[in-house]
Amino acid sequence: MQAREALKPLGLALSHEISNLRKEAAIALGEIGGADAVQLLSAAQSDPDPEVRKLVRLALARLSQPSA
Repeated sequence: MQAREALKPLGLALSHEISNLRKEAAIALGEIGGADAVQLLSAAQSDPDPEVRKLVRLALARLSQPSA
């Protein structure tokens, strides 16, 4: 599966009932990057789990940094 093809399943994983799956999805989206990943992560900023919110913030911060 190409990285861009993973966006839809990862977006669905961000709303899964299992918080560990949401955490992994946030990490993966932060690695994939792009406008679609930012949009999905932004929507997850209000996740009920504080650890998921933390990983979402870290992923968004990573994506806002210029490439080295």
